[in-house]
Formats: sequence, structure tokens, C-alpha cells
Amino acid sequence: MTHAVRNTHARFAVVLAALLSGCLLFPACAAPAKPVAQKWVATWGQAMTSRFKQVTGSDGKPVPDAYGQPLVRAPTVDHLTLRQSVNASAGGGRVRIRLSNYYGRVPLTVSAARIALGAGDAGDLSAIDPRSDRPLSFDGGKPAVTIAPGSEAVSDPVALRVPALSNVVVSLYFDEPAQLADVHPMEQAHTTYAVDGDATRQPSLAQRPVAKTLPRTDGDHVYLLAGVEVEAPADTRGIVAFGDSITDGALASAPGTTWPAVLAGLAQRHGDAAAVVNAGISADELSTDQIGAPGAGASGLKRFLRDVVDRPGVTDVVVLFGANDINRGIDAAGYPNGASAGDLIASMRMLADVAHRHHLRIYAGTVTPFAGVEDWYSPQREAVRLQFNEWIRHSGTFDGVVDFASAVAGAYTPPPRVAKQSPLPVGMATVCAGDAGLHPNDRGYAVMGTLAYDVLFHAKLQPPQGCH
Repeated sequence: MTHAVRNTHARFAVVLAALLSGCLLFPACAAPAKPVAQKWVATWGQAMTSRFKQVTGSDGKPVPDAYGQPLVRAPTVDHLTLRQSVNASAGGGRVRIRLSNYYGRVPLTVSAARIALGAGDAGDLSAIDPRSDRPLSFDGGKPAVTIAPGSEAVSDPVALRVPALSNVVVSLYFDEPAQLADVHPMEQAHTTYAVDGDATRQPSLAQRPVAKTLPRTDGDHVYLLAGVEVEAPADTRGIVAFGDSITDGALASAPGTTWPAVLAGLAQRHGDAAAVVNAGISADELSTDQIGAPGAGASGLKRFLRDVVDRPGVTDVVVLFGANDINRGIDAAGYPNGASAGDLIASMRMLADVAHRHHLRIYAGTVTPFAGVEDWYSPQREAVRLQFNEWIRHSGTFDGVVDFASAVAGAYTPPPRVAKQSPLPVGMATVCAGDAGLHPNDRGYAVMGTLAYDVLFHAKLQPPQGCH
């Protein structure tokens, strides 16, 4: 056999082997694809507050406890199913939930838990897609979990493809008396359904009678559910929006119209790998607890570690605090007449230090104007707001500044006492205000969410409608 013939046979053997393996036709199979690194990230979350209330007798007076102090008690449920509907931001192939008994004073037992995708019925947020319904377990396979006071519990992961911006429904069943001490007080839709008995497998709870022990109130609440977490690519940014009612979404028409939800939607629609958690609490202050108002939450300083740093997968935090502090924070003499700019600056410096110590990027939002609300405005308070905002803009303390104050400012009708000021103080634009000029409406929140996206992702998007 000649040398040329041998070479021809050798080349034919190589080609034949490649064809048999499929790699000539499909070059990508030549090297197995490396698995994409994954991490757990909170795709939805809310900050918990205390649900304890004073117990009163038939005479309307507070009932004392064993030590003579006013007796307080959280709602107690028994043989009840609690179904809660929330909106994911980022998607993932596996999911788990986080339950909180942080404010509880006794152990809390959840007898059964399930998770499913919503059925897409806007009129019935309790409706689930039965094909996606999954039982949840805890501690390596146990169907029930007991959460100690001051603690949280995380479920075992379950395989469920959660699409980005989808509706996720969590059902909890309590087969014995349970105190629901942890709650998020404000929702923008009828997100919570409570019915008697174990209805965790039911496709919908909308037609069942409301449980007597936890009747629906005018304002829906989310109980115990502090987070929904997905396994997502390791480069996914975990963003926490941290603040008061303007972050929480007061006066927003739906859960998807708050500024953190707008930020999440823009990130997904523009192909950015990001999950967004809303850790705002209405009436919350940055520097001071509101004694006697547990629903307003602990101060931002006190809850920063729990509600931001300890979230799985967090990489960024956007902080918007100050209006409540300026209105009723503790002054230099110790009275609730309004915090000073120095107190707010010192508090924000502490948050920045803690964030950077944990390798998080921190963005500061400027305090939005409130001159349209006569009970809030005074020249002294406005001076504090302006001084604090100037420090935020120019101190160099943060990884970025989201100038919410300038974005929502515009033409407004000043109340009589404010109208006497010369020059007229800056106010929230009427077209972007949901009330007299303290909280934005959907248009204002869209402006804020777009601005936050532009700063965090170095973009130049414009909102559908501005405020100016």
C-alpha cells in the first residue's frame, strides 16, 4: 500500500469517527458545556413588623398582664389555611421560602406548606396552576416546621420553574393554635386568603368562606412570609429597596406599580440579570424606633442587617429614608419634633459603612419634597431636607445617588401657610402626587423606578410621563 493511500484511509477513519459521534455535524458537542454557576437570591421579599395589639376588656380598658403591664397579643389561628400571592422578580429553576417568627414570643408550628404558580387570574389571586403545585418540606424532608421565637425557617429547595415577573402562591396550614406575630401591614391588592381547614391543595380559595379567626380587613397583610428565593445564575444582582412608605408603595394602584417593582420590570425587559426585594415599611424612620407603634417597624439602623445584609444573594441596596425622621424624629433635646440633618447624616454613614463591610454597593435616594402637606412643612424641616440632600449628592459616601427629589419635583398648589413663603419651597408635582404632595402616584413611582434603573444599570431610559 502506498503512502498516499494510507493517508487517505487514515483521513477517512477520522471523518467516519466524527460522523458517528455527531461532532462534525454539531461542533458544540466537541467540548461539554460547563454548568452555569448558580446561587440563591431573594426574588421577592418584604420586611416584617410586629402584629401585637393591646388586649382590652368589655369596658374598653386595657387588660393587665401578670406584671401589671398592658397585655398585648398577636392574632391566633387554629385549623386554618393561609394562602398568599406574591410577585417574583427574577426567575429560577428551584425555589424555597423563608418564614419569620422574629417577633414571636412563643414557638410557631406550620403543619404543612405548598407552593405553586398563580393561574393568571387577576380577579382571583388565590387561584393556582395545579400542574405547578408542589409540597414544601423543612429540615431535610419534614412536612412541618416549628419556628422558635426570634427566628426564621427556610424550606428545603423544590424543583419548580419560576418565570421572571410571575405570580407565586404560597399556602400554609396551621393544625394547632398559632400566633401570627410577624406581618407586613400594607399590600396594594387582595393578596391574602384565610379559610378554615386544610385547603392547601385547592385550586382556588375565592369562593370559600373567610376564616373567622383571621377575617379579611380593609388593608390586606402578608403574614410570616418574609421571602421567596430562587436558584439563579451567580451573576444575578440582588437588589434591596430599603426605606419607608414611599418605597413600600403607599397609594400605588397595584403591586407592580411601586418604584421597586418598576425597577424590577425594567431590568427583566432589558435583559439584566437582577432580582429586586422591597424592604420598605410605611411610617418607618431611619434613626429612631417609634415607641408604641410596632406596625411602623424598628428603625432602619436596627433592621438593616436582617432586612438587607442577610438576604441571600444581595449585591446592592437603594436607601430612601428621611421624611418621617424630619417630621417626627427625635430632636436634640430628646423630643419628637424632628431629627437634625446631622443625625440623618450620621445614620446614613453607618449604613454605608455596614454595606461596604459586607461588600455591597449602596445607593442613596434624596428625600422627596413635602411642601404640599401643610402639617409636614415648616421652614426648619425644609432646611433639614435640603441640607441632608446636598450631603447625599456631594459627600462621595455612596456608590451612586438616585436623585428622587429632583425627579418628582414640579408645579403644585401650595397650602395657605406654605404659599406665604418666599421663595415658594419646592413641592412634589401634582401630576405625580397621589395625595396632597407626600406620596407619589403610579406616574411618580414610574419616574422613580426608571431613574433607579438608570443609575444602577448606567442606562438612559425615560419614563412614559415625567413630573416636570
